[in-house]
Amino acid sequence: MAHTVNIFKIMDGPSHVTLHCFIQGDGASGDLSNFVLLDPSTDLTPAMPKRQDLILKQIWYEMTGFSLTFSFNATTPWPFWTLTQGASLHHDWRFFGGLRDHSDSDGFGLTSDGKLMISTKDLSASNDSASFVLWLEKRDRPNPQLD
Repeated sequence: MAHTVNIFKIMDGPSHVTLHCFIQGDGASGDLSNFVLLDPSTDLTPAMPKRQDLILKQIWYEMTGFSLTFSFNATTPWPFWTLTQGASLHHDWRFFGGLRDHSDSDGFGLTSDGKLMISTKDLSASNDSASFVLWLEKRDRPNPQLD
């Protein structure tokens, strides 16, 4: 049996996408590693084939029993935020423009395809669960993007 990972697009508009995600442990499988939550080339309307298209603006979440790290896919995945277990919080990064994929910027030397991924730590018990809502801005521009 595998963990339950439900991903639902609440809204997919011209400038933003909102995702609701739910994860439930199965009591047997190991941690998720580089699990793709959102691929801008295939999961958005219209498709966004360029790299570094998504900027995380806000997140609402509740975690029980495990932690979760977000990353953008690249030659070496680029982690950018961790949600801790036992927390129920809201983070808002709009003040400074959000958390963007910088893995393809000068100095990193990685090739990004823009996929938003998660990896978990200690997702093992059947009562481990997480629920989160992500509000992301779409940036359909050539790269690299200037900040």
